[in-house]
Amino acid sequence: MATEHKQKASTTAILVAAIRASHLIWNQPAIFSDTYALQMVTPFWRQVAKNRVLNWLIKDALLGVLKPIHTEAILRVRFTEDRLREAVSGGVGQYVILGAGLDTFSLRQGDLAGRLRIFEVDQPASQGMKRERVTAVNGSVPDNLTFVPVDFETDHLDEALRRSGFDADTPAFFSWLGTTYYLTGKAISDTLDRISSLAAPGSHIVFDYKYPREMVPPDGIEFTEKLEKFVARRGEPMISTFTPDDMKAELARVGFEEVDSVSPAEATERYLQGRTDMPAPAPNFAFALFAKKPGKSRKK
Repeated sequence: MATEHKQKASTTAILVAAIRASHLIWNQPAIFSDTYALQMVTPFWRQVAKNRVLNWLIKDALLGVLKPIHTEAILRVRFTEDRLREAVSGGVGQYVILGAGLDTFSLRQGDLAGRLRIFEVDQPASQGMKRERVTAVNGSVPDNLTFVPVDFETDHLDEALRRSGFDADTPAFFSWLGTTYYLTGKAISDTLDRISSLAAPGSHIVFDYKYPREMVPPDGIEFTEKLEKFVARRGEPMISTFTPDDMKAELARVGFEEVDSVSPAEATERYLQGRTDMPAPAPNFAFALFAKKPGKSRKK
């Protein structure tokens, strides 16, 4: 994130939680049911999500051109939690949420509570806000949830996780959503190196990433430009892009192989068939699942 905003909680984290809250109320059947999102957002966004007129005014009239990012935010988390449950069934025992924001999985984990340790990694200011929200909503922080404060540009992820009790010998599932495009290429590569050093065989990682401009279809350029200006004005400029091949090569470098890759067209095919209440997802983002290759050595 931008240096001058490191002491502020992330604006985009609040907006993403508001999108989840609004989706559950107004888009039925819900593609993703975040039953705690409404309680996690600020009072203003709570009213926007609940009130039909305000919801229309903000989402459609004022921010209508950005609606594809709303769809993107819903589809990527649905994909992630579906893959997480599959991984837990296969023996994964730890869930690391990088750039956790106001994610509420720890409050919705249900039957997984006794089988999974959760580590939420985020910048300290956003994490302070998150801890307050979780305590207010739940009464306390869930027993299997550990907060790990990290600045991705300056701190060492592997060291922070080990200090927090992460077990490098137990397979883990890493989720890295809504974050990579705000980081420098160096910070992304360093974070992937450190994830690889921690990840036992059988570990997985899901993340989303932003396409370079040349991959965006002509009818998506206006959306791309307006989104970039929107987040930049809020102190969180998008600075990194990848092609699918570049991202596959970067993950191969650290010992991960692609399991599933979801382009905007594929996301529409999987999740939006027959729906007219949601626009197609953003044309300049993709998300993917990678698995740690057997036998890849890990630094201790």
